[in-house]
Amino acid sequence: MLHVYQSKDTAACLTSRRVVFIGDSVTRKLYFQFVHIVDSKLPSAPPDDKSKHSDYSFTSESGATLDFFWDPYLNTSRTLSLIHGYIPSPDTHDRLAMLVLGSGLWYLRYSDMTGGLQAWEANMERLLESISVPQIKLADEVVFLPVEDIVPSKLSPQRAETMHSSDVDAMNSDLYHRINPPSSDLHSIFSSSPPPLPISLPLVFNKMLDADTTEDGLHFSDDIVKAQANILLNLRCNKLWPKSSFDKTCCRAYPPPSFLQLAVLAAVVVYGPVMWYLTCKHILLWKART
Repeated sequence: MLHVYQSKDTAACLTSRRVVFIGDSVTRKLYFQFVHIVDSKLPSAPPDDKSKHSDYSFTSESGATLDFFWDPYLNTSRTLSLIHGYIPSPDTHDRLAMLVLGSGLWYLRYSDMTGGLQAWEANMERLLESISVPQIKLADEVVFLPVEDIVPSKLSPQRAETMHSSDVDAMNSDLYHRINPPSSDLHSIFSSSPPPLPISLPLVFNKMLDADTTEDGLHFSDDIVKAQANILLNLRCNKLWPKSSFDKTCCRAYPPPSFLQLAVLAAVVVYGPVMWYLTCKHILLWKART
């Protein structure tokens, strides 16, 4: 169950903490919806088109710092400094509460200058390797946004020339398999897969999109993006609520079953076959006597 977060609900998990979004215009739109949920007095969009490629920083009423860095390629010195050089202290409050990264579409749009898909893959490999270093935990939650699905029929001719759905699918498949690496030994049934990286990849974001809610084929309605922002808040905050909160059950880890629960489950599983066997035996004995 998704909880519909409001300003008062976010205070418990974001008070005096820092959240950082880094990425392109899709990431920026998500950032502003996230900011507006955390504090309804803060804006839900950039002030004007002239400022759309700017950085933003707001402080919510509860004291949370909410930053956005404009970096559609995830390769500026500030981004690299944060990811490669940021060493938080052991104190939880010195870590980022959440780090959200989004990139990909600009690599396709300007592939002649950026190197396109291959350059994006190389950069993702470097970033993911740095983020997954076990000695350094950048944030309580690190989220890599999937490359957003496009609506080709609504793209401008210039965008449609270089941006293709097949490339978007390939990029998301690449992200998924990097974050959830398959087993290196495909020939042994006893081989175990490496553990997934400590990164969330909300592929569900693309399943939420509706082609009728975009005018340019890239940016979708505020309602959809607000729902995506709400998922991020569920991911970050739900685990801090009691396990008995039945409207906050998504996006959280649950403890393994207790011995008593396992015993009850085993009894239920065994009961059926045992009763079937005893019934059949009873019927056979009855037939033998008659």
